[in-house]
Formats: sequence, C-alpha cells, structure tokens
Amino acid sequence: MKVALRAARPVDYGFARQLYAMTMRDPIERAFGWDEYRQDLSFARQYVQSEVRIITLNGRDIGWHQTRSVGPTLHLFQFYIAPAWQNQAIGGVVLKRVLARVEGRGRDAALSVMKENPARRLYERHGFRATHEDRYKVYMRTISPNRG
Repeated sequence: MKVALRAARPVDYGFARQLYAMTMRDPIERAFGWDEYRQDLSFARQYVQSEVRIITLNGRDIGWHQTRSVGPTLHLFQFYIAPAWQNQAIGGVVLKRVLARVEGRGRDAALSVMKENPARRLYERHGFRATHEDRYKVYMRTISPNRG
C-alpha cells in the first residue's frame, strides 16, 4: 500500500468538490439542511488550490486535505478520504505525515470537526484535544513538544 500526497492541479477541483459532497452531505443535512447552491458557493470560497494536497493510493486519487499556516499554527481545514478507503489506516498515515512536518518545526496543529463525525476519534488518537465547541463543531488542537 503506497500512500502519497501530491499538489492539487486545477483539474482536481471537481474531484475535491465531489468527495466533499459524498462525505459531508449527510452530516450537514442532519445539522442544518443541505442547500446545493449554498454548498457550491461555500466550497468555492474555502477551496484554495495552493493549500490542497491530493491523497493517492498506489497512484489512484482517494482523498485530499487542505492546510494553512496562521502564525505558529498549521490549520487542517479540510481532510477527506473516499468512503471505500476509510477505516483502512490511510487517514492515520496521512495525519502522521502532516503532524511530523508540524512538530519538526515546533508548531501546533488545529482543526474543527462536526460533533457526530467519527473522524474525531482519529484526531484524538493522534494527539488532538478539544479546546472548545459550538453547536455543530468541536475545535481541537495539538501542541508540539518541540515548541518553545
């Protein structure tokens, strides 16, 4: 199993948008209703190609993540694995790589996750801890042991 990351290209926008809808439609629908037009606008505003890495497995696109540095913190804004490839340790492999890069630079990592999203357990296993929450999301961060 060869998991790799590559820079996103313009052609990847459709893949990323489709995977976002595939994985997030149900929880968003339950939380406050899915409006396709509103989701398209929101996705277009949030997706920044230069911040996106496509996750590949043996050369096949199976997911993507988006990160952005803000001061001493790397924010994991988006992280999606296609349902057919979930629960196979791929998310953990990618998350370990992201965190190794962060810790090597003495930085923290932060993210938010919808409350009912099972990915929260993945984040907790990799050292993220809840800092606060709102009606729909839990906000989490990890503190680098090399920070200081």
